[in-house]
Amino acid sequence: MSHSLSSLLSSLPQKPGVYIFKNAADKILYIGKAKSLRDRVKSYFQPPVRLGPKTAQLVSQINAIDHVEVASELEALLLESRLIKKFQPHYNIISKDGKSPYFVQITSEKFPKPVVNHEPKGAVAGPFLSGLIARKILRYFRRIAPYCVASDHSRPCLYSQLGLCNPCPGNATTNPKEYLKNIVFLKRLLRGQFKFVLTFLKKSMQEYSKIRDFEKAAQARDQIKNLSLLMHIPILPDEYIVNPNLTADRHQEALESLRLAIGSWPLARIECFDVANLSDSAVTGAMTVAINGQLSPQNYRHFTLSSGNNDVARLKEMLTRRLKAGWPPPNLIVLDGGKPQLSIVNWDIPTIALAKQDEIIYTSSSQIKLLRTHPGLQLLQHLRDEAHRFSRRLHHLHRKLIIK
Repeated sequence: MSHSLSSLLSSLPQKPGVYIFKNAADKILYIGKAKSLRDRVKSYFQPPVRLGPKTAQLVSQINAIDHVEVASELEALLLESRLIKKFQPHYNIISKDGKSPYFVQITSEKFPKPVVNHEPKGAVAGPFLSGLIARKILRYFRRIAPYCVASDHSRPCLYSQLGLCNPCPGNATTNPKEYLKNIVFLKRLLRGQFKFVLTFLKKSMQEYSKIRDFEKAAQARDQIKNLSLLMHIPILPDEYIVNPNLTADRHQEALESLRLAIGSWPLARIECFDVANLSDSAVTGAMTVAINGQLSPQNYRHFTLSSGNNDVARLKEMLTRRLKAGWPPPNLIVLDGGKPQLSIVNWDIPTIALAKQDEIIYTSSSQIKLLRTHPGLQLLQHLRDEAHRFSRRLHHLHRKLIIK
């Protein structure tokens, strides 16, 4: 495994998402889903004897790894199936071992229902390597978009009593338009359009409340609750379908938004510094680096510190040593802290401080408060959190040696 790939693995988030393996020609080899991107991707890079022949062959061709972080395992599963369907990577196709994949279809009848089969034409979701996975997804979504699977509509079905078929076609008062609205929701959910459904349900709940239809308002409220609990209001996975360069574009978006916020450019290399200590013993510091908006673990550095009895003095020692080193110069320095940390600045490189409690950015002359969804702030937070993690790693090692 190359040094660049090894560094990339440690920077992957321990969150759900989809990973994309590419070869030297930038061609997609394999797309997979993960509960933890870092743990799942790391599991591929073992001695070849521990891997199956196909997996070993796949790993030998990996030159780059892309990923899309999402909010839940279910969202990762849906995004994975859509990306496989669009790009049809070689190793996803051969991994089926001759088995036909499963798809979710919506029948065309007065009261449509979802069915799981092997037919890709007209499918609203898939491919899935297991029919159990497809049916599990439908069970999740049925609490948000109820539907009927009964063939006999002469009387209400059992699921209508459980709230999983509402309105039920077996009820003489059921309005087909109300039932079809749920089917539209189901299609949207299966396509990953969660935000659309959530927005529509919130609007419906407000409208039902205004006309004092409290029963329908409560139903919409429960649907909102189920969707929010399931998905935690995720980003739209369709973005990667439209733009395979989504990750690179997001890095650029973060840099441009940060430039506008702090008035500094270029930002090709950003360095963040943090100090870790406990009772003035085993004091360590860390430098984390982002290159063109992407974390670059191979450029991280540890420092064992001794100066003074406060973090500001130790931070000054660390920066003094860093600026004397022969490493490439940064375009921006980020200090973990607030206004006191900026008092150490005696260099010409643009420098800011980031206060963790309120996430306020301090410059030499101002304070900047950005929304927590601001891409530039999120980049700084990621760098700061990485510096905290990295500095504590060496700190804990020193503490163990002291205890021994």
